[in-house]
Order: sequence, then structure tokens, then C-alpha cells
Amino acid sequence: MIPRRYALLIPAAALIGCASGTTIRASDTEETTTSEPVSLAPAPQPEPPVEPAVRADTAPQIASQPGAAPARGYAPYGGTVPLDIRRIGQWTHTGIGEARRLVIRDANSWDQFWSELAVGDRPDVDFTRDVVVAVAAGQRSTGGHEIAVDRVTQTDGQLSVEVVERTPGPNCITTASLTQPVDVVVVPSADARGWSFMERKEIRGCR
Repeated sequence: MIPRRYALLIPAAALIGCASGTTIRASDTEETTTSEPVSLAPAPQPEPPVEPAVRADTAPQIASQPGAAPARGYAPYGGTVPLDIRRIGQWTHTGIGEARRLVIRDANSWDQFWSELAVGDRPDVDFTRDVVVAVAAGQRSTGGHEIAVDRVTQTDGQLSVEVVERTPGPNCITTASLTQPVDVVVVPSADARGWSFMERKEIRGCR
């Protein structure tokens, strides 16, 4: 029979023997993964449609002549008066492929512009009384585009021309052909001393 004090030493020796064996560390069993941060380049954004640059009339302004009769609907000094618009024509297929805003005040300039327009016979205009206002949208890749002189007013000898451009909405069916929308009107303002154009854009809805 083993004495009690020796019996207690046997388990302790076994534990010491285990402790002297191979020690298993967590680092030996666990896989360490090191990941580098991945830099993601932003997705390329679609380029917006390019609107044609507008070439506005830069002709020198004319001074009013003393004693000249005011044009129809003209308030000489003070107040804003809407002017009568006589439309010569609106076209979608023309010879003018750039966006333009023009005030034409003489027969020679009128002849030159009409030759560029290339839409038929040129109508006569009395430039002692009237001026021609012409607006061109520039070349478009489809049909359904339109430009128009919407309103013309005069204040203290200054013309203000409101221009509206209409484009087809995403649900509109259009022709796949090049177009060059132009609108030409006549207004009674031969004595205008200056002018400006105000732009408005509209998208036409289609079902």
C-alpha cells in the first residue's frame, strides 16, 4: 500500500510531465489574414449633351434720329410696350447649322442671311419701319426640336426678345435626321437703339 503522501505526488508528477511537453499556441492553429485596402476608382460619368454655342448679333447699335416717328406700339421714354410680331416663317431644315440670335436692320444684311437660310424666295421687308429678328437653334441630331421668338417688348428704345427652345422629352418618338431649327419674325422697331435676348428652354412631354 502506497502511503498517502506519495499518492498525492503521483498526479502532480503527471501534470508536470504534461507541462513539459509541446505547448500548442493559438498562433499555431489560427490563420492570420492581412488584407490591404482596395482603392476603387469611381465609375465614369456620362457626358452631358453639348449645347451649341450661341452667336448673338454684335452689330453696333444705332442712335435714334431726332424727329423720327415712333414705331407702332413704341413708348418713347418710359414704360414697356409689347410689339406686334409678324412671323415670316419657322423651319426645321435650313442652311444655318450654328446657334444664332440676330437683329437685322438693312436690306444687305437681310439678303445675306436669307441666302444662308436657303428656304425659298426672300420676302420684302420695309426697313424704314421694321426690323427682322432671327433665331437659330443650331444643328440637332434628331427631329422634334423647335425654336421661336415668343415675345418682343421695347423699353426706352431698347428691344427685349424672349426666345424659347423646345426639345423632345424621353418618351417622344423623333425622326433620326439632322435638323437646324430657325424662326424669323418682323417687328415694328426700326428706331430701336439696342437689344437683348432672354432664353427659355422647355421639354415637350410625350405619352
